[in-house]
Amino acid sequence: MNQLNLRSLRARKARLAASLRPYVYQVSLSLVLVGMAVAAWGGWSGLNRLPFAAAALALLGLMLVFWYRLDLSQLPPRTPAASLDDILEDTLLGALRKNAPLTPASAWQAACKLWPGRFLINHLLINEAEVGQLLDGAAEDMAVVWDSARQLAEKTSAAEVDAGALAAALLTTSEAAKKYLAAHNLNAGEITETLDWQARLKRWLHQLRPYFGGIGRDWAAGFTPELDHFGVNVSRAIESGRAGHYHTLAHADILDSVVHNLSQGSGALALVGEAGAGKTSLAYALAQRLLEGRDESLLYYQLIELNAAQIISASGKELEKIAMTLFGEAAHASNVIIFLDDARLFFGQGTGAFDIGQVLMPLLQNRVIKIIAAFTPNEFQSLKAANEALAADFAIIAVKEPSTGVIMDILEDTALTLEQRDGLLVSFQAVREAYRLSGQYSQEASYPGKAISLLEQAVPYVQNQVMSAESVQSAVEKTRGIKVSKAEAPEADMLLHLEERIHQRMINQERAVKVVSAALRRGRAGVANPNRPVGSFLFLGPTGVGKTELARSLAATYFGDPRRMIRLDMSEYQEPNDTRRLLAHDAGAGQTLLTSIREQPFSVVLLDEVEKAHPNILNLLLQLLDEGQLTDESGKPASFKNAIVICTSNAGSAEISQQVAAGSSLANLERPLIDKLIAQEMFKAELINRFDEIVLFRPLDESELARVAMLMIDELNRNLAKQNVKVQLTKEALVKVVQAGYDPRFGARPMRRTIQKLVEDSVASRILSGQAKPGSTVTLDASDLQDGL
Repeated sequence: MNQLNLRSLRARKARLAASLRPYVYQVSLSLVLVGMAVAAWGGWSGLNRLPFAAAALALLGLMLVFWYRLDLSQLPPRTPAASLDDILEDTLLGALRKNAPLTPASAWQAACKLWPGRFLINHLLINEAEVGQLLDGAAEDMAVVWDSARQLAEKTSAAEVDAGALAAALLTTSEAAKKYLAAHNLNAGEITETLDWQARLKRWLHQLRPYFGGIGRDWAAGFTPELDHFGVNVSRAIESGRAGHYHTLAHADILDSVVHNLSQGSGALALVGEAGAGKTSLAYALAQRLLEGRDESLLYYQLIELNAAQIISASGKELEKIAMTLFGEAAHASNVIIFLDDARLFFGQGTGAFDIGQVLMPLLQNRVIKIIAAFTPNEFQSLKAANEALAADFAIIAVKEPSTGVIMDILEDTALTLEQRDGLLVSFQAVREAYRLSGQYSQEASYPGKAISLLEQAVPYVQNQVMSAESVQSAVEKTRGIKVSKAEAPEADMLLHLEERIHQRMINQERAVKVVSAALRRGRAGVANPNRPVGSFLFLGPTGVGKTELARSLAATYFGDPRRMIRLDMSEYQEPNDTRRLLAHDAGAGQTLLTSIREQPFSVVLLDEVEKAHPNILNLLLQLLDEGQLTDESGKPASFKNAIVICTSNAGSAEISQQVAAGSSLANLERPLIDKLIAQEMFKAELINRFDEIVLFRPLDESELARVAMLMIDELNRNLAKQNVKVQLTKEALVKVVQAGYDPRFGARPMRRTIQKLVEDSVASRILSGQAKPGSTVTLDASDLQDGL
């Protein structure tokens, strides 16, 4: 079966068709025109035989066209196939030269010249010349290539082996080509997926276009001027090709249910699903199916989507009149299904909403019109609570997220729509990255909508009219303010020297800074578990030793802003019903943990004094650390997968201080202390095991406290820079500040108050008295600080 006969009749016809294809119509037209000219000249000159010659020329031209159209241009595969030339697509068969040995290199050149092969190469961003140089010239290797090509064609349900299957086979059978793919972050499975994409598009391009009923359809049904004014005729958009690709259906089974309900006389359907699950696409697919006339009871029905904003802007005090006019036209036309996308706006929910419920209810109960409305689960529950009778008139169709394979098909179809609309090329890598990153950074929405939105957002970031994975990454980085692309030199240098940068903001705690920095490097390099937070840590130690300061430093260093921190005092969550305060999603509950993380998903989540929280809260923390998300009261998840989660506790601080004072190292103390805290039931073992690291903080000594004081003086100077005034302390003054601010029980906490009393008060007095003028430096000695004591 792997034998290729390039001298067979089908092969010869294919080569002839390939030779004639660029010229057949021009040659035929030329023969006809010459024949007409000869006939005219013969009639004018009186030569009676010339008309016969002219007719022969014209007939020859027409015969050439008919032969090409009816025979040469249509060479279907032969079954049962005796050899490869029976199942090769005619354009590929015509591109293979009979007198030259066929090798992987020459086969690659032939495949690259034809549309199926070019589709594969272009959408995978493969360098044609580089791969061509990697493929060897051994003719005997083609047996393996052809066998692989046949298998790939069968996988994509193709009747023939085309240039796309051949190119894919060459890429996946050559060891050198496999190394090329691996170096460009591609594998054999993705080659097959792209080939399937090309095969689905090819089938769609070659299928017969359905007959939509023509102009007689609208004449028979009646005109709908107001509906056309206040809505979009989705059916007409599909007819004209402006509505995109809907040949891949996310919910084919649900579509059958929608058609069945409408056919059985149900006047109203509610498509209920999370945002992005495909409710709008389902309605558009319904419009196309109905126009094709496959469902006799709904023959040539049209779908008209009403525009809420346009209705409210024009209605004024006549909203009820406009609504009655619209529904009256739909009822009179008798072939209209009204579609309410984002239906909450039509039932009094949300900004710019209005309520047509009272107008609509009697029409639905009498089944005068057909209507489809799209709701999220929360929106439909709100409608049910506000008007249970109206909600009962809707038959509910649940719309769930489709499978991964269907989502990828939908994204590929969306990519084709973007290519046509914007004149660009959307690579498979861009589609794959949109799926991956939308899953990681858009937890609130559903597939496929969130991935489609990300592809749309990437359009402004294309380079040379090509949307690559980097385009999608740029869209995420620009819209969400977080780095997702591979760390380039400046950022990589920052990550590699993260400890040094953090120590510019905080003093000591070498081990804490080291383990936290290592976790961040793992997350940024993509080697950590993507389904958990970027890092999760339990900080144990006395008060005022830098636990909170390290969290603040991480927000500033890693996320670029010290304000990127969500801080909760867990001592305020000691009652069983306090879990609601964490999980509430409604505005009446104020700023909760879940509302905060949704607003700022890239942040440090700091849970202070976690040991004081109610056990129910700690059980929630198990889920947060394990799954990287929490679910609010309505069942909607909130993602913590892009956050750094830090829990702090003073548990064991006395023992840490005693052991460090006795000369013990933190490394030797860590395990015994954790075991003791578990034995005392301060923490459950399963919670301890969920953290990436448990970090002990030791008390600060006086020399370290002096460095903390100097950091605070630097902060004071940044504030004074607006007045062009600077303050500095002598050694004696610094010693006095440290002595006054040192308290082993509270670490660095008293230091800020001490500097306010001793230093800031002294500087303020000099500024107000005129002693400190713009451009001056105020030097404070120990004696200058006496007044502040």
